[in-house]
Amino acid sequence: LRILNWQSRTVLAVVAGHTHYVMNAFFHPEEDIIISSSLDETVRVWDFHDLKKKFAAGSKSSEEQVSSTDVSVKILIDSHDKPVNWACFHPKKKLIASASDDKSVRVWRYTESRAWELDSLRGHSHNVTSVVFHPNLDIVISCSEDKTVRVWDYSTHAELMTHKKDSERFWVVIAHPTQNYFAAGHDGGLIFFTIESLKMPMQKF
Repeated sequence: LRILNWQSRTVLAVVAGHTHYVMNAFFHPEEDIIISSSLDETVRVWDFHDLKKKFAAGSKSSEEQVSSTDVSVKILIDSHDKPVNWACFHPKKKLIASASDDKSVRVWRYTESRAWELDSLRGHSHNVTSVVFHPNLDIVISCSEDKTVRVWDYSTHAELMTHKKDSERFWVVIAHPTQNYFAAGHDGGLIFFTIESLKMPMQKF
């Protein structure tokens, strides 16, 4: 995992820990933490508070200063038994969602040092490639190589909607931060959905 200064195009930290390909990584919107998922079957939450303080104090990036000691693993989730393709934070709650080749979507609650599983949502019949929380509703949206997008209520464990394409796999899903829309990318393009109906896509691209 590499953390870069976008303005100066310099590497601030090179962090080792995962033992296979890292599939995705996200900053938390408010806390000084990053989440990553990997084919090594783990999700890791990294604390970069010390790194932030170091460069906020005026330190300049250089090859000598780049170190993994400024970033540490805060939480390790290793309960999936197959590669983890996606992991994300809830934008407002202390929750994590993960998507795996074990065909599950899992929701976790986390504290400063640990995470525990709240639910394992099962229904996909192939690798789950992406998952996202809705910012205002108790739902997660997932997509899969089984050619479906699914909406789940993680408070009741219910599957609310399934949208299936006949011949194309879904790879990524994203929710609008303020409006009730989400989008899913598949082999041939992108589909927009509206949360209100939870039925048919609103537009295809």
